Amino acid sequence: MKGFALAGFLWAAGLQADAVQNYPPAYADTVMRAKQEKQLVIYGVMHADAAVADLLWHFKRHYPFIDIHNSDGDGARTYRRFISEVAKDEPSADFIWSSAMDLQEKLINDGFSMSYTTPEMAALPGWAHWQDLGYGVTLEPIVFVYNSRYLTLAEMPRTHAAFNAMLSQQPRRFLGKVAAYDPEKSEVGMLLLSQDVRVTKDSWNLFDRLAAANAHLYSTSRDMLENIIGGKQWMGYDVIGSYALELQKRHPELVVVYPTDYILDLSRVGFVTARAQHPNAAKLFLDFLLSREGQSILKRHGMGPVRKDLSVAQEQSRFDPMRIQAIRIGPGLLSDLDSLVRAQFLRRWKQARIFSG
Repeated sequence: MKGFALAGFLWAAGLQADAVQNYPPAYADTVMRAKQEKQLVIYGVMHADAAVADLLWHFKRHYPFIDIHNSDGDGARTYRRFISEVAKDEPSADFIWSSAMDLQEKLINDGFSMSYTTPEMAALPGWAHWQDLGYGVTLEPIVFVYNSRYLTLAEMPRTHAAFNAMLSQQPRRFLGKVAAYDPEKSEVGMLLLSQDVRVTKDSWNLFDRLAAANAHLYSTSRDMLENIIGGKQWMGYDVIGSYALELQKRHPELVVVYPTDYILDLSRVGFVTARAQHPNAAKLFLDFLLSREGQSILKRHGMGPVRKDLSVAQEQSRFDPMRIQAIRIGPGLLSDLDSLVRAQFLRRWKQARIFSG
């Protein structure tokens, strides 16, 4: 009866009752406080306009009284912006979610996250949250991509070793034709390339080959994909799959390849900030992201759901579980932010490009 009473209350308040019908009765207080707050400030690192618009439209449908201010930017810049605003005691984000998992974990570790137990917790696997401070809201494979106008399916490598071999065997053909992340400018790029090395030290051989091929380096997957679609590059390494799948809807020449030796799985980490000016509105947004509806919207835009009661995309369901290398939320992510570890990685990365030149 309590659930029906809450649903009735929320319906009277102008909300869609089905969104929260299984939440505890006390959730009505959170909704009413969010209604008094009236606003929600989100800092995101999405670079997926259609997905963001879809999410915010449906969230607004449930909570029409919340005025949403959404900023979308680069992971490192978003991190620095937030830290600077907090240090100056200026208004900042109520909610942050980003694919720069290590920077998100640092914010959590440094006390910038508000403790909050979502009512969706029972539907989440243990790896998808760090206590009640940070939540993984997506499950996104890291892929190879190529433009079918320039390569055939048979040519495109399906393992990291095969990628290395192809560049080694045809250096002139692929000179300047590969897109990859720049770890000096992209925090997500630094994370993914570092994770490659964690999986296998042979990754350095591939990175050396990328340098010899004069791979063009970018700050975002979106930039990589736009240049691959435009033909400036023909293929991309370590691309966030959700962006590729979304663009593929309009550009069928863009082909996604899931590596068969191992697949990195990234999760966008979100949390309510410790000093949020509109904390209750932020809680509603986090709960919406983790709800069946929110997760279904993310899935529609190529971002795998984390909920245990939702299936992943058909292609992902065929992955060999032994080949999946999930980047787990937690303090382990902080090691790559250590200044000495980071400097050593970048020194080795730069050496490859210097020697190749």
